[in-house]
Amino acid sequence: MRKRILLALCILFVCVAGQAQFITQMNLLTPHYYPGEVYFTDGHYEAFDEIELPRVGKSKIGVKKNAEDKGHTDIEAIDIVGIKIWHKNFPDKEHVLYYVHAKKSYMQNDHQWGNPIYATAWGVLFQCEQNYQMDKKTGDLNFVKFVGGNGPDTPTLFYLKRPEWNEAQLIMINGVFIPKKKAAEFFKDNEQIYNGVKSGKLKADDIKYIMDEMAGGKPADESVLSIPEAQIDSVSNGVVGDDE
Repeated sequence: MRKRILLALCILFVCVAGQAQFITQMNLLTPHYYPGEVYFTDGHYEAFDEIELPRVGKSKIGVKKNAEDKGHTDIEAIDIVGIKIWHKNFPDKEHVLYYVHAKKSYMQNDHQWGNPIYATAWGVLFQCEQNYQMDKKTGDLNFVKFVGGNGPDTPTLFYLKRPEWNEAQLIMINGVFIPKKKAAEFFKDNEQIYNGVKSGKLKADDIKYIMDEMAGGKPADESVLSIPEAQIDSVSNGVVGDDE
C-alpha cells in the first residue's frame, strides 16, 4: 500500500512538473507588450504604448502608438539599436535591451537581444539571454530558462562587438570560451593575451582583465551604445571558465 502511495505521488509530481514546463514554454511563445521607447539606428527614438518584448529567433517586434489602436505594426529589429521598456504599473523600473547584430555560429542565432556588461576602448561585451519575461508584481525583467531532464538547457551567450566590426561575434557560452584557438584570434594584436587564451591560462572569467589589456589603458569607448545613459557594469565573477 505504501509503495502504491509513493508511486502515485511520484506520478503526480512528474505530471505537475511537466505541466509547469509546458505552460512556461507556451508562455514564451505568447507575445508580451509593455510601454516604452524604441531607439533606432538613425539616431531618433519613439515612444509607444505597447512594445513587444523581444524573443529569441524573432527579427521583428510589434508596436502600437496607442493601446486603443487595432493591431500592431512590425518594426524590423535590424533598424533598432535597442528598446527601453517598463511595466505600466512600475514606470520608474526601466529595462534596456540592445539589439546585437552577430554572426551565426555554433547553431546560435545570428542576432540576439541583450545588455552591455563591460566596455573598453577596444570593444564591448554583450550578455544576451534567450528569453525574457517581466514580473507583473515587481516590474523586474527576468531571464526565463527552458528546463529539461538534466536541468537548465538554455545557454547564456556573450557577444563581443568592436567599433570596426559590422557584426558582433560569439565569444562565450555560459562563461566558456569556444573554442580556445578561435577565441584567441580575437586578441591576436596582443601576443601575451593571445597566447594566454590559446593555452587556456586565461579563461572566461578573466575577460575584464583581457579587454582592459587590449584597450591599452584607453578609456571606455561607448560609441557603439547609442541609447542615452547606458549602464555598463563589470563582469560577474561568479562564472568559472572551462576550455573544453
